[in-house]
Amino acid sequence: MACRVRFLPDDKVAEVPEGTMISDAAVKAGVEIRLPCGGRGRCGRCIVLVDNERVLSCQTAVYDGMVVKVPRKDVGKVIAATDRKSKVDELSPISDGYGLAVDIGTTTIAISVLDMSNGDEVYSASGANAQRSRGEDVLARIQYAEEGGTNELRLLVLDSINRLLLGFKDRTKIKSAYVAGNTAMTHLFLGIDPSPIRLPPFEPVVKDAKITGKESMLDIDPSATVICMPSVSSYVGGDITSDIVDSGMDRIDGLSLLIDVGTNGEIALGNQDMLMCCSSSAGPAFEGSQMTSGMIACTGAVDSVRISDGKVEYTVIGNAEPIGICGSGVIDLVAQLFLNGYVDKRGRFTEISGAKNGVFTVVGDVVITESEIENVIMTKAAIYSATRSMVRNLGVEFNDLENIYIAGGFGNFINMDSAIAIGLFPDVDRDKYHYLGNSSLSGAKKALLSHTFRERIYEVFPKMTYVDLSSDPIFFDEYMSAQFLPHTDASLFPSVLKAK
Repeated sequence: MACRVRFLPDDKVAEVPEGTMISDAAVKAGVEIRLPCGGRGRCGRCIVLVDNERVLSCQTAVYDGMVVKVPRKDVGKVIAATDRKSKVDELSPISDGYGLAVDIGTTTIAISVLDMSNGDEVYSASGANAQRSRGEDVLARIQYAEEGGTNELRLLVLDSINRLLLGFKDRTKIKSAYVAGNTAMTHLFLGIDPSPIRLPPFEPVVKDAKITGKESMLDIDPSATVICMPSVSSYVGGDITSDIVDSGMDRIDGLSLLIDVGTNGEIALGNQDMLMCCSSSAGPAFEGSQMTSGMIACTGAVDSVRISDGKVEYTVIGNAEPIGICGSGVIDLVAQLFLNGYVDKRGRFTEISGAKNGVFTVVGDVVITESEIENVIMTKAAIYSATRSMVRNLGVEFNDLENIYIAGGFGNFINMDSAIAIGLFPDVDRDKYHYLGNSSLSGAKKALLSHTFRERIYEVFPKMTYVDLSSDPIFFDEYMSAQFLPHTDASLFPSVLKAK
């Protein structure tokens, strides 16, 4: 028996066999419902409303005539606010016509279309990666792919990219594309099961790829050249290759540290002679996921927070009514709670916080819980301990670094003092820090435009040495020490001690 299911507020309908789970019916209807645990019923975060009752969409079967209300916080797509022209050594484009740069993030996808005759950006957009409906993090998606979901995940990411392209009318004139993403995302874009990358020797099934527009299934010229940035290991992908070359750290004598803050915390340390790379599974806490009020950075998201004289002050993207909080807001909020004594070094609410039943209200329905603060602490600990392990393994200290580059989709919006206050980044001279923003996308744009940049990609790639933190005793010690605000060794954060 076929069941007709209607999804609100999108007002989309799907006809599916009796016994189909709501989450699977949603996929058929083109409606996104996130399944952080991959649909196993463990996380409790795929809740929808049926007959005004909250149910888990991955564990609830449909019936004919069912009306499902899906909570929505991620409103629309976000148009990127980037420079309109990419700075390259020389304009030597890979093709004529238009070029498409793509950054496939685990949570967010960003695209840019360039006029290859002059390097001008003529269109840009970003939005959610629809693969989130099959798992919030990389490991959940790898597992889903291993269970037969590779093709579905590929179609989801292609649909996400092609939807973002809908606003550009001359899609058939796109003659080339450069795609950057972590190793798993690149494999899924190509339709390759990424599950072998979890096993020894932890190598990508394919390190790089060059295919046609038709083979890619992107909504561009079928004869277009589509190139994927090379991935050095299972957990250091083309996005980090792009970051490194875009930052220019491969051309500098002094030591530089690059931190890409995303669902995975990826780190690069080195100079023009050598590059050490690692990955630390941070989780999506800074990308609006797995939080009661979490959302991506779009209209209605609280993006900055201050607490002054017991009063919470905040700003909202688009000057709209606050409906959630994004990554930069979360970092600010946890920093302010700690600096004002509302939470202790373990992230537990104190008596003066005014928190009720372990919940602190920012404004309206925008809240943060004690368990969510704990998750933020674990996330920042993973990133900080990875960076400190890398510098210690090289026999240097943070103050010995010439530059610290911060990359990632929301890198430009992180308040540095807040990030240091929670122990996410090292407490060094602020002049050493350089915001790159989405350098994965920026590198893909430059690769489209410059022969020199494309050469540098393949010069840098052999210099990148992957460091496996899981077998590094220094990392284990550092990780345990970083699970406090800002750290068990407060002397590493002198400016935070002063602020307290």
